[in-house]
Amino acid sequence: MKDQATLSSHWHLLARRTAWKVNAAWLMEKLTPLLLGAGVFGFAGIIWLRSRGATIQPTHLWPWLLGAAVITLTVSYLLARRQFISKNAALVRIESQLHLHNALTVAHLGRGDWPEMPSKLEDGLTWRWSRVSGPFAVCSACLLSALYLPITPDAEAVMLTVEPQAWQQMDQWLKKLEEEKIITPEEKDQQQAKIDALRDQAQEKWFSHESLNASDTLKEQLQREIGKTSRDMANAERALNALQNYGDKLSEQAKDQLLKEFSEALEGMKSSTLELDPKLMQELSQIDPKNLKSLSQEQLNQLRESLKNKSKTGEGMSPGQGKGFLGDGEGEDDLLAEGQGGRGDGEGEGDQPGNGGISRGPGTAPLTLSKEENDFGTDKIEGVTNEDMSRAQLGTTLSLQDGKHEVDKTTVAPTAAGSTKNQGQGGQQVWRESLTPEEKAVLKRVFK
Repeated sequence: MKDQATLSSHWHLLARRTAWKVNAAWLMEKLTPLLLGAGVFGFAGIIWLRSRGATIQPTHLWPWLLGAAVITLTVSYLLARRQFISKNAALVRIESQLHLHNALTVAHLGRGDWPEMPSKLEDGLTWRWSRVSGPFAVCSACLLSALYLPITPDAEAVMLTVEPQAWQQMDQWLKKLEEEKIITPEEKDQQQAKIDALRDQAQEKWFSHESLNASDTLKEQLQREIGKTSRDMANAERALNALQNYGDKLSEQAKDQLLKEFSEALEGMKSSTLELDPKLMQELSQIDPKNLKSLSQEQLNQLRESLKNKSKTGEGMSPGQGKGFLGDGEGEDDLLAEGQGGRGDGEGEGDQPGNGGISRGPGTAPLTLSKEENDFGTDKIEGVTNEDMSRAQLGTTLSLQDGKHEVDKTTVAPTAAGSTKNQGQGGQQVWRESLTPEEKAVLKRVFK
């Protein structure tokens, strides 16, 4: 009895192995086309992504490969399970291959003994590894070639994204302002966040009417504030320059005007919506314009140079008519640097043009009235003639002369109309008039 149990165990193990081999072969039969299709699809997808500029590493493929494997195996199993065989069918195949004449089926049903195990067990099934491994090799080759095949990205993929010009200008302005230490990094980030809020919307809405209108409004606000800050810095520098270098030559009224301009410029910078560099604001706040001698010449020159450079940077972002700086050869205030004229304090009044002030315009016009009479000979009238007609053109006036119309003054009395000799024939005897439909309608309405 023990021998029969051992034999039964061995035959059933062989039957299970045979059933597994048959079922695995059917699964591979259904898996082959799906595996080839997955390889081709993966190749096309990876090549397309790389051509669009995407960077794909082998490690990025593992989640996709795992998901694709689960899907293909599931579909293959559902398609192949109808051809799967059971252990009993495997016993029938084994006894047919070994010519046991239904001995295994009879023993399995308990109607006979299990036969002895042959020295060489063969179920007649052998794997063709070239056919089994072929689809896997093709799929792997497709994926590897898609990863490492050198390709040139499409022009559309490498094309730079075009943004509204206002965003690019504001980005450049903010970067320049931060580099020149005109605004703080925090202020730059706050202004940049406003631009990024427009940039974060859908790309197809970047050039919509609402987006462009909002971009232009934001740009105008930033440009206006930069221009205001730039003018305040220029006014502060001019006032300091005048007080430092020409304070001894100015009247008390002119000095008071400069002090007022400096105070207004400082207050304007403090009230600016842009957060300016705290170091610069601290240096300006510590200056007493009435007592500039307490500071060294080097400190004042350095501060003025910093204000001048920062102001010119701002003027480049908001171009306009600047007043210039004292002694730079530009603007209207260089006459003061040369010591010419006064500042409207009543000194040196005469018949010469005034120089004006830093904030009061250029004075009178260069043309002045004089008691001396200039004789340019304009009371003589001379005729101009040109007898050369070789270069005359159409419309050229050749000559002018006085003349009158020739009028026929013969008196013409009323005369009797002559009699017609030919009365006409047929329709010619009746006067006919061609009228439009609108005119006919009017006549019918009036003459009923």
